[in-house]
Amino acid sequence: MNPPKATGAPLVEVSPCPHCKNPCSPSSQYCPTCGFPVGSVARGDGDKFIGTTLSAGYHIVELIGVGGMGRVYRAEQAVLGRTVAVKIIHPQLLSDENSALRFLTEARAASQLNHPNSISVFDFGRTDDGQPYLVMELLRGKDLGLVAHEEGELPLSRIVDVLRQVLAALGEAHALGIIHRDLKPENIVLQPQRRGGDLVKVLDFGLAKLNQQNIPGPSVTSPGIVCGTPDYMAPEQGRGDNIDGRSDLYAVGVILFQLLTGKLPFEGDSPTQVVMMHLSVPAPDPRQVAPRREIPAAIAEVVKKSLAKKPGDRYADAHEFSDALEAALAGVSERSGKREATTGAAPSLMTGETLECEACGYQVPRARFCCECAAPLPQDRSAQFPAPFTGRSEELAWLESRRPNSAQVAGARIVGEAGSGKSRLLEEFSQVVSAQGDQVILVNPDPYGARVAHYAVGEAVRALARLRPEQIDGQDFPRATNEVVRGLGDILRGGTRGDLRSPMERRHAVAGALRWALVEAAARGPGVPVLILDDMDRMDVPSLHAFADVLGDPPSVASLFLGAHTGGFETGWGSSRTVAKMLGPLESKLVRSLLPANTTLPSTEDILPLYIDQALRHHFEGGTHIPARMGDLIHQRLDLLDADSRRVLQGLSVMGFSSVISDIAELVQIDGIEEAINSLR
Repeated sequence: MNPPKATGAPLVEVSPCPHCKNPCSPSSQYCPTCGFPVGSVARGDGDKFIGTTLSAGYHIVELIGVGGMGRVYRAEQAVLGRTVAVKIIHPQLLSDENSALRFLTEARAASQLNHPNSISVFDFGRTDDGQPYLVMELLRGKDLGLVAHEEGELPLSRIVDVLRQVLAALGEAHALGIIHRDLKPENIVLQPQRRGGDLVKVLDFGLAKLNQQNIPGPSVTSPGIVCGTPDYMAPEQGRGDNIDGRSDLYAVGVILFQLLTGKLPFEGDSPTQVVMMHLSVPAPDPRQVAPRREIPAAIAEVVKKSLAKKPGDRYADAHEFSDALEAALAGVSERSGKREATTGAAPSLMTGETLECEACGYQVPRARFCCECAAPLPQDRSAQFPAPFTGRSEELAWLESRRPNSAQVAGARIVGEAGSGKSRLLEEFSQVVSAQGDQVILVNPDPYGARVAHYAVGEAVRALARLRPEQIDGQDFPRATNEVVRGLGDILRGGTRGDLRSPMERRHAVAGALRWALVEAAARGPGVPVLILDDMDRMDVPSLHAFADVLGDPPSVASLFLGAHTGGFETGWGSSRTVAKMLGPLESKLVRSLLPANTTLPSTEDILPLYIDQALRHHFEGGTHIPARMGDLIHQRLDLLDADSRRVLQGLSVMGFSSVISDIAELVQIDGIEEAINSLR
């Protein structure tokens, strides 16, 4: 039998979408049927779980962390349309019966907890090869240790707020007979809230001790076995004695000491030495460890009692500890208020200003939403957006100097990292030359990010020649040669079927069409045609070739090509006819004049304009703590959006910001999508 003949079309490898099961190309970033982010599923990285689906319908997308007990993945649950975290126990621990029991303990302990400050556990099971896994809510914040490292000394009010939420979670756990036993900053996650504060989540009950009543089977830990982290371990825990909830309260006291002073109460050369210090050495006074912090005496007394060596000398339970923190902070605030009244100091918007909620009538802290009823609060709209243009006078003057005074085509490029203000500078320059009578044509990449061939050069030609739809349909192009008409057909109509021209001939024709459009614009007047090409690094290749070809062999007309792109991108313009200007951050002294007096920014010499804009918007949306990194700042602003607005934003990121509203509504399946779009605007 003869082998089957090839059909002439190469076979394309396809894989099913984990959400809708329809076939997807390996090069696709999103499923063309349902929009699932198939491109984010890692391939070939050696992790056998990434890209697989567990029996309960959890499709594992990526690895997000590795711990002592297992690996944590981000997963999508297609049935409910939600993102979760999946923790899978390390395979090397499967032979250790005690480790498997500890993992089961974590599942049992966490599943019993139903408190807003405890991580929620949804499911528990085993993979096809028998590895236990735990499905829990996906946290989108940072752990307390990382927050303290990045932000430095936290305000006393924030420290108390965070620890009182931790104590609230422990209070419920202790009431259920669950003792955490491994509490530390890395097991406390802070998530930003709409009102600007922190939502605390206590996690990792891998070492939790359950009340063994009504729980069949052997105990996970045995008397005399020491478990936990030495830096936060209570004395009785270090001795291997029986423990109760007061051991967790000791760990909270250590964390309180650490947040106040920036140091641990006991530091040694080895874990054993640290444990011995917890057993026998009195805890130091935090006021002596960090005198510059001016820690109030009432807070120091709370630290002292929480770090008592004997459990009976500590707070009786988490609620008593929480009340003591609240009372100590209230006393500090009362004294601070009296000092402000004496000195005439004005209250800060960030700490003391309140306003009346129109929905419930409560006086609440300044924020975006009422912390009593969640109604939107009136916002301060005195900020000017975008922020005033400043600090770029030299660059603006340089651009103006590039404007040609004779019949020649000049070129200039603005180069800078994302967020350095390239687009804003081009916008300001376009206003200047427009006021002088020049013809400004702003060209951007295609809005879908697909780099559609000839999109950018097509926008330029339409605007330069002012082509009307009927002209394009009738191919009515005055003073255009046959080659120009063919080039216009390639640009505006996608070419002609059966065209036998070579790729180089097509490229020459497209460049000829752009030259023709430039001549038409210059002849029509008034002023000089100024072609502004923003985000060139995201434009399609045929358009980039056309712009470079025209600059290399320009027509005899006065015009200016002005491009903007990130560093390291090659435009092909060359250096003989074009010059470039690097755009860096703004000096901090210029930034301060743009910000409200009570707005805090990271202590850095130079700041990107995009960070300034985002910080201002975050402040006037009710945010209080401004992250030092731009990515974290934007992430916080996104977290302030309601669920519907976030889904619409995800849909827009897939389909493009020029999409029809009804198409977005069909994709995200939300009734009343206009409200979400208005919120995004």
